[in-house]
Amino acid sequence: MFIAHIRKEDEIEQPLKVHLLEVQAICEKIGKKFNMPSVFGLAGLLHDLGKYSDDFQIYLREAVANPDKPPKRGSVNHSTAGGRLLMERFHGKQDFQSIMVEMISNAIYSHHGQLMDFINPDGKSPFLERENNDNIPMEIIKKRFFEEVMSEEAFDAYVTQAVIEFFNFSKSFKPSKEDIRFKIAPHLTNCIFSSLIDADRTNSRDFDENNPQQEALNIEQTFTTYLNTLEQKLHEMQQEAIPNNITKLRQQMSDNCYDKAMLPTGIYSLSIPTGGGKTLASLRFGLKHAIEHGKDRIIYVVPFTTIIEQNAQTVRKLLDTKELLEHHSNVTVEEREATTYDELTLQRQLNNAKDNWDIPIVFTTMVQYLNSFYSGKGRNLRRLHNLSNAVIIFDEVQSVPPKCVSLFNESIIFLSKYAKSTIVLCTATQPALQHVKRNIQTDGELVENLTEIEQAFKRTAIVPMDEHDEWTTDQLSEFIEDKLDSVRSILIISNNKRTTKDLYTKFANRKHVYHLSTGMCPAHRQEKLEQMRIALKNKEQVLCMSTQLIEAGVDVSFECVMRSLAGVDSIAQAAGRCNRNGEVDVREVYVFRHAEENLGKLETIEKGQRCASYLMRDMAEHGIFGGELLSSAAIEFYFKQYYEELALELDFPVKDLDESLHHMLFSDNRQYVQQESDLLMRASFQTAADRFQVIDANTEAILVPHGEGKNLIVDLTSGDPVDYKQFLKKVQHYSVNVFPHEMRALQQEKLVVAVDFGVFKIWMAKDGTYDENYGLSVTGEARQEDLIW
Repeated sequence: MFIAHIRKEDEIEQPLKVHLLEVQAICEKIGKKFNMPSVFGLAGLLHDLGKYSDDFQIYLREAVANPDKPPKRGSVNHSTAGGRLLMERFHGKQDFQSIMVEMISNAIYSHHGQLMDFINPDGKSPFLERENNDNIPMEIIKKRFFEEVMSEEAFDAYVTQAVIEFFNFSKSFKPSKEDIRFKIAPHLTNCIFSSLIDADRTNSRDFDENNPQQEALNIEQTFTTYLNTLEQKLHEMQQEAIPNNITKLRQQMSDNCYDKAMLPTGIYSLSIPTGGGKTLASLRFGLKHAIEHGKDRIIYVVPFTTIIEQNAQTVRKLLDTKELLEHHSNVTVEEREATTYDELTLQRQLNNAKDNWDIPIVFTTMVQYLNSFYSGKGRNLRRLHNLSNAVIIFDEVQSVPPKCVSLFNESIIFLSKYAKSTIVLCTATQPALQHVKRNIQTDGELVENLTEIEQAFKRTAIVPMDEHDEWTTDQLSEFIEDKLDSVRSILIISNNKRTTKDLYTKFANRKHVYHLSTGMCPAHRQEKLEQMRIALKNKEQVLCMSTQLIEAGVDVSFECVMRSLAGVDSIAQAAGRCNRNGEVDVREVYVFRHAEENLGKLETIEKGQRCASYLMRDMAEHGIFGGELLSSAAIEFYFKQYYEELALELDFPVKDLDESLHHMLFSDNRQYVQQESDLLMRASFQTAADRFQVIDANTEAILVPHGEGKNLIVDLTSGDPVDYKQFLKKVQHYSVNVFPHEMRALQQEKLVVAVDFGVFKIWMAKDGTYDENYGLSVTGEARQEDLIW
């Protein structure tokens, strides 16, 4: 019997035929969402074709029989044969067929790594080199496959069906041949690759754990239950709400969203003013739209890790469910490839602990969303196919990193037009993405009478602090002292952690003074926020010094807000924490320049400052936009100017190649071509992925000894077996993300220690490293601490 896997626990063997057909079936199910089950199914059917070689069968049995001296993992190639069969038998006959074969073959060649370049900056084709250089016994492999799995006639008919599906898919959207090759096919290759990785790992996991695949949820029934529960809860909340104009407007906008859920799949803007209840309004739209249009899941994409917990907890309570995934960032860091069978088993357990988003409602970050498309890593791309046939709600969409704007736009155009997903661009400050070079056009706004609502929702007045060109921390302290004579609560938001901490120390000995930053773990921040909410509700005198993490989605209301100068979108978000529920007609939001902020390495914040400063000056001198900085017209003007300032950055430039990631992935890459070949695709997948980072430096997570985090550290170091999936979910709440220079400082001071599991490690902070007021103590000035998108 030819086998695919051997279960270590009982040495039961999984027949190769069974594995191929079961992975094919999972891929076909995914492919149905694109109306191309056979195209996706081909990748599953052929991915492990090379395991029919004698060398691999010997290798696999020796790996289990001799665990102390196993053959080197990867020493026998099994992942090329399936792609080679397709290329040899079907490539070059006609363009549609050849493009399809190239997409599927790349996914097969790469399913133990990352997608290969069809052409790279050196003018070479790693894809063709992989096809041509591997010495594998193709005739024997094909003979066994056609005898055991599928006859040649049936296989040829299956491929023909796949070609028809791909042709019909392409024809239905009427793209040009160039768009198919260079716009659609790169995304589809990623989706096929995603389905193959997920199907292969799912089937391998089910066999390893002797766990048959579970029956899928009835999604329509689940969403209907959620919607009924939500409507009942919202009715109760409405009865208890303060009966003022703000409450009525929130309900009106929420009802707009519910009524427009019947709209077809597309891209929609939701421009509810800050504090207008966009999370709940978008949830009503998402649930109703998913039921009406048969969507598989609702995915919330938020800019900051810091607000996932709050938003997810709010939705859990409203829907009365635990079936909701929070996916922040991966806590573990993989160090190297598994080299033994035992390490391979461990790595499989770890990979399976990383969720593939196969759940009805997901909360995740912009980093995780963009990584799903462009990082090239299997653990990220595995979930990409679950972004199809979904409702995807981008909360605070203006926070897309500028260098990722073109890549972001390409992704949502693909999802809405070709992958049956509805996109909701949700923010009080729409970022004018229709004005950039790689632009998007929305299919409409979900809120009616937006101009009138903006006027009615006005609760704050933006006040430039012109007494000083720049304010020192001491001068700000004096201003705050004076202001406390007339207001009970003040929120001060700075652009980095150091200035936030310095200002906090001026008032730290007072009661009800709070400090918030990304140096604190999520659980700690939630504790502080809850304490602060209680103090505000009790009308205590409250001061809060925070980085920008408090701006997005944190439901607090202060009588006065002070904001260090930043982009207009940040000022608008800060204003959303002031007089949030319309307690009085108007409250002040003060904008100041902080003399001690160093933004030299924060170019986007500095440019946002400059554009906002020019706009505020022109408004003061000429009265443009009616003097309203936060009007839709002023915000659109601001973003047009902001993106013009950053025009050369929007395509994700790569300086060492004098090229952009957008061009590498979505063009003919003519500049790399040195000699013509039969290849129709040109995407430089691996070159682009190796250079893709959403933020300029990768962060690493450190488990800190705060609250339950202390017990998690004890569990981790006890030597007892760990349930990775449950453990990693808990660890997210008690971890702090740090940048490389911060990690180096912690390591030099010997303040962190790594628990090494061979193929991965987890960093832990030692006792005394974590401060209950400031969070993780790190030596040196952080560069982008608050931009953990």
